[in-house]
Amino acid sequence: MVAMRKFTCYDCNETFEVHYGTGTPGCLMKCPKCGGRNVHRAEGDRGFERVAGRGGSFARGAGAGRGPGVGGIGRGGSGRGPRWVFFLTSFLSVVLLVTCILFGASSCGKRTEGKIKVAASIVPLADFCRNVGGGHVEVETMVPPGASPHTFEPTTKQMKFLSSAKVFVYNGLELEKWITDVVKKVGNNELVEVAAADDIPKASLLPAVEHEHEEEGKEESGTHHHEEEIYDPHVWVDPNLAIYEVKAIRDGLSEADPDNREDYTRNARRYLRELKELDEYVRGETSAFTKRKFVSFHPAFTYFAHRYGLEQVGAIEELPGKEPSAGEIAKLVDEIKKQSVQVIFTEPQFNPQAAEAIASESGAKVLLKSLDPLGNPEDPETSTYVRLVKHNIRVMAEAMK
Repeated sequence: MVAMRKFTCYDCNETFEVHYGTGTPGCLMKCPKCGGRNVHRAEGDRGFERVAGRGGSFARGAGAGRGPGVGGIGRGGSGRGPRWVFFLTSFLSVVLLVTCILFGASSCGKRTEGKIKVAASIVPLADFCRNVGGGHVEVETMVPPGASPHTFEPTTKQMKFLSSAKVFVYNGLELEKWITDVVKKVGNNELVEVAAADDIPKASLLPAVEHEHEEEGKEESGTHHHEEEIYDPHVWVDPNLAIYEVKAIRDGLSEADPDNREDYTRNARRYLRELKELDEYVRGETSAFTKRKFVSFHPAFTYFAHRYGLEQVGAIEELPGKEPSAGEIAKLVDEIKKQSVQVIFTEPQFNPQAAEAIASESGAKVLLKSLDPLGNPEDPETSTYVRLVKHNIRVMAEAMK
């Protein structure tokens, strides 16, 4: 019995019909168009026999061995035409799979950019950068936990990071006096510098303690001159002023990486809401304090005290790295007794020996507690800015409620 069957030549993609006896297992067939023997049963043609190419084998059974180069089908098992198409397709599929694994499935099929490098001088600013930058940034903190930003010197590794960074975020207001020299040495012409405190209104800034003393001396000697104001740089301890710094970081990241501007704007908006909630929390906690006065190791919490109705009576080390003289210690002890101050706050960035001596001389009722203005990413209590502020509030509450 002879039936009409459809076959396809995989050398020229020609489909043709032939008389094919069902009692015969198959035949060596040439393509009527190109003469090739890489001929196979056409897709959709029902049957069990399939014609193999030269040197190949027959495949019996529905759909058995369909396609070139599989199970010995095709010319000499090596295949021509569709076999290389098969391997090329497989290779491209593997490349696509590896790409998706390396860069994330969500980025396959669209333009993918690596993270931009961002250097931040202190831990709180680094946390602001991560909250605003999200997955678009790789952040390096310059001043490590336990070190002082006033006297810090960058390492060779950090200088190398800065040389390829897109953004450098620092506080400004002369907190990091080493910034100018470092940026000059790095020589990175594409570096976007963000002095985060520059956008804070001057009316919200407080004069530096040492500058206040200098001005008082000039007024007493009659040599007072109107010079540029020197401000206290520790603005970030006040969540309301931290908001200005977050906005400055948002703008700096957008300038360096305009393709992700919308993400930076959205992330900043979310984080600013979080800071406003933090301010409400602090107001609620400090309003319950029955004691309002304290002495700090150095004037890092002046803005915090000013915002929430507390009073920083004095500071042990008013200038970074300058230990108090015997006369200054005696004067501070008298002030503590006079104003009935019951707590002295030290900081993990400084040696507490002087604070311990002053607390001892001031009386048994004076407590010694540690506040941290900078935080530590390795400490769960102070690993983020929000956690840091809440940690300091808990420490204050222990001594002032």
